[in-house]
Amino acid sequence: MEARHQTSECAQFSRIALIHEALPDLDFEEVQLSTESLGLSLKTPFLVSSMTAGHVGGVDLNLRLARVCEARGWMRGVGSQRRELSDPKAREEWRALRKVAPHVRLLGNIGLSQLIHLKDSEVESLVEALGASAMIVHLNPLQEALQKEGTPQFKGGFERLQRLCRQLSVPVVVKETGCGFSKRTLERLKESGVKAVDVSGLGGTHWGRIEGSRADKGALLAQASETFSEWGISTLDSVMNALEVQAPFEVWASGGLRSGLDAAKMLALGCPIAGFAKPLLEAGLESEERLHRVMERFEFELRLALFCTGSKNLDEFKKKKVWKWQTTS
Repeated sequence: MEARHQTSECAQFSRIALIHEALPDLDFEEVQLSTESLGLSLKTPFLVSSMTAGHVGGVDLNLRLARVCEARGWMRGVGSQRRELSDPKAREEWRALRKVAPHVRLLGNIGLSQLIHLKDSEVESLVEALGASAMIVHLNPLQEALQKEGTPQFKGGFERLQRLCRQLSVPVVVKETGCGFSKRTLERLKESGVKAVDVSGLGGTHWGRIEGSRADKGALLAQASETFSEWGISTLDSVMNALEVQAPFEVWASGGLRSGLDAAKMLALGCPIAGFAKPLLEAGLESEERLHRVMERFEFELRLALFCTGSKNLDEFKKKKVWKWQTTS
């Protein structure tokens, strides 16, 4: 199955080509990656997507990721904070993290099916514990329905999301978990008050598949997970959907990005932020040095894409419309 998914990951971004500029009127050293998102000034447009919160094995990795993100100017999304609601000791991880990376931009995270039953004050406490710059609300109906201990109760979720956006002290970001966004959903979200949507489309980590792998072999959930293993909307199609509905919120691209060039293509379409998960998880588990090298490569590849399109910064890169649909032979 893995080989099949790898093929689909590569294919979606090959549909977009960046237009080469053979005579760029700038020096490579002039190219800047700084940007703004959610009212924040950022050194890069890169995000380490949400993962590895809420379990003991993720503590060391979280510290490693936080240190490198602070050093390189990346934002960092944490995994679900739901455990903190019942286990106050879980928040000790964030105190330790802030000691080693006091200035890293962290994004909190809670699932919509949990949010429905929480008070605004409880969500605010998660923001405060983390020192979060924004709160991600993840949407994962397929995952919850395929999870043994899942909570696939989403009734009233949209209204609850609207209320949170009005009350929370930081911006709210909505994120899928590998299944992307349709035009219909994006149209509804225009009335929600969210400040950004992270599309997290089909092509990257797919939590429906992961939950199937956790189920007993041959069991109903495992069989259904295999049936729905290709369920969703690709990252590229999700981003294009957002452009077509003229979304009033920021549209972030994640889901299957594997290089700085993949990110460049999504940024060229107008996305202010590009997120990575799997390649950084693998690098972070190996060593902090390896994590630095991978993130440095992504930055270099993005800078190279700007230089070879004659763009000295991301604003210029987006305004010049340096992309086109790739023709197939």
